[in-house]
Amino acid sequence: MPDSASSLDETDRALVNALQVAPRASWTEVGAALGLHPATAARRWSRLRDSGLARVVAYPNLAAWARYRCLAFVEVDCAPAARDHVIARLVRAPRVASVTVASSGRDLYLTVLAPDLAAMSATVLGVTRVRGTRTHLVTHLFTEGGAWHLDSLTSGQRAALHPPSRVAAVLPETDRDLLLALSDGRRSVAEIAERTGTSTSTARRRLNRTLRAGSLSLRCETAQRPTGWPVSASFWARVPPHELRTVAAGLVGLPEIRMCAAVTGVDNLVISLWLRSLADSQRFEEQLSTRFPSLTVTDRTIELSAAKRMGCVLTPAGHTREVVPVDPWPAGS
Repeated sequence: MPDSASSLDETDRALVNALQVAPRASWTEVGAALGLHPATAARRWSRLRDSGLARVVAYPNLAAWARYRCLAFVEVDCAPAARDHVIARLVRAPRVASVTVASSGRDLYLTVLAPDLAAMSATVLGVTRVRGTRTHLVTHLFTEGGAWHLDSLTSGQRAALHPPSRVAAVLPETDRDLLLALSDGRRSVAEIAERTGTSTSTARRRLNRTLRAGSLSLRCETAQRPTGWPVSASFWARVPPHELRTVAAGLVGLPEIRMCAAVTGVDNLVISLWLRSLADSQRFEEQLSTRFPSLTVTDRTIELSAAKRMGCVLTPAGHTREVVPVDPWPAGS
């Protein structure tokens, strides 16, 4: 086990990868797949969680949400003196799933979920002390960060963990209490029952139902730097509409891609990626132009830092210090 609380050894990486594949797998299942005693797997996970290196979080299925509700990427411009204030408010906002400090033409970059356009408008217009915002509504989500995995397991180990189904249904507001109870996605059924005010059998039935339906997504979020992919970038691009799905299908297969979405506006495709180095941003753009000649990159940005990622509020080192659950229906909205 490493001495540093900011690193991942090979066993830690395999453990994180196992929970990326099957976020609620039992320690017996995880141990069997990794060749660890269940108690050892549990102890290692506790260290990773407590140090902020990894955390399992829950959120509405984003592909279904984009199709039936309202998902958007929002660029925010603000004065340097107001930036810290704006970030501090945004990381506490339940509808704002992610907040990054960006370069090249925008100060902040947000991922926002809302039940409808009116709620999205109220959320974006409610961001105070800013110079301006630009909202890109998602019309189709091809992949998102929860599908990005470390490559630390064999195919046999992944299969042994019984990955959840890829069905995608929209999460109803009636399951909001369940969503909030899973701010720790590995919370026991008994703890979920207590937090939702239901019996254990009811909590288990509701959890199994939402996971089978795919309306509730679970992600093993991990600190970025220790993964070996320390640089985040986003590209905006234009693709002929009749080629959009074909190009997106090719992009999704690339190991750097974290998110790929069709959006409204002059640019119809946004992709986010993790890279090994800053230089890889240029290399990747050259790769795009070669592999996808119909794709034109119109803008690009490098993430300077992340303040929040899918509900995980991050330290300057990128470790989770607390979770503000992603909640499209916050109280008083």
